[in-house]
Amino acid sequence: MPRAPRPLPTSLPFAVFSTQEALSLGVDGSRLRRDDLRPIAPGLWARRDRVVTEREIVAALCRKDPLAFAAGLTAARLWGFPLPGVLAEQVVEAPVSARRSRDPGKGRSRRSIDRRIHMARRGSQRRDTALLRWSRLEGDVVRIRDRRGKAPPVRLTNRVQTFLHLGAMLQVGALVAIGDHLVRRPRPAYEGRSAPHATIPELKEAAARYCGRGARHLRQAVDQVRMSSDSPPETALRLAMVAAGLPEPLANARARHEADGGTVLDLGEPDLQWPRWQIALEHDGPTHLDRRQQSKDVARGDRRLAAGWVELRTTADELRDGCSPAVRRVRRELLRRGWRPEPM
Repeated sequence: MPRAPRPLPTSLPFAVFSTQEALSLGVDGSRLRRDDLRPIAPGLWARRDRVVTEREIVAALCRKDPLAFAAGLTAARLWGFPLPGVLAEQVVEAPVSARRSRDPGKGRSRRSIDRRIHMARRGSQRRDTALLRWSRLEGDVVRIRDRRGKAPPVRLTNRVQTFLHLGAMLQVGALVAIGDHLVRRPRPAYEGRSAPHATIPELKEAAARYCGRGARHLRQAVDQVRMSSDSPPETALRLAMVAAGLPEPLANARARHEADGGTVLDLGEPDLQWPRWQIALEHDGPTHLDRRQQSKDVARGDRRLAAGWVELRTTADELRDGCSPAVRRVRRELLRRGWRPEPM
């Protein structure tokens, strides 16, 4: 019966580590070939009894090479950008099917996107592997730590530069959703911050200066970024309304109604609203399944109804076909309340 492998030193706590790290702590090279470890890239090992994340792999590469940092889609995932479809999924092993997958972006379906972990460095470029794609990049690099101390620190491109690099990979609508994410007003009670990650002028200036691939898509996207959309579905709904020729709605703005006697009623902050026609739209995402939230939603809807507003509610089903089901409902209600399309 094979003897169990000797435990690794407690001073090597990482789920992913390099050969150099192990050898420097007195681990014999033959120990790395035992079946409780697996090689994931040249000079990089992962423990089989630990959960391996993309961040763990990036952190190991950053420890191994002081000039290395994450970029592109990998940096976007580490920052928590709202990427579309499969691109939001962590990469922890070499992607299947020639290391590439189809871009879920409408209008660019013939383009494929490299889904390998994207690393970069200043100076010389390292060789690609089945898991890793390497680039040579200059620019601002930052080091981030997990506030709870449960994830290893990593180096990566800053948020704005990461956004710029995505211009060559994503369609305009997906870029707008990420821009909205960067500039939206945070909720200090839940997020521990009071300032947005970026401002619209900052994004416009950065996109205007950018000369890399996708620059035109970036400038088109930044022109449509708004500071008050809270989620990609809200962004998609707003863009669909405008593309269909409907008036552009306000997003997450305070709605008020002046009742008889001068009393001002607070109607909350609809996800989208057309105040001139007294229409509010709320998109029911996962948080609206909570019973307490449902009670608040019902009470808020009653206040709006009493004030003469109509409240439309949408679900994920109405985001299909470019949000056309939701657009039809809003168009019908706008027409009923007196809106008339401008003549062509």
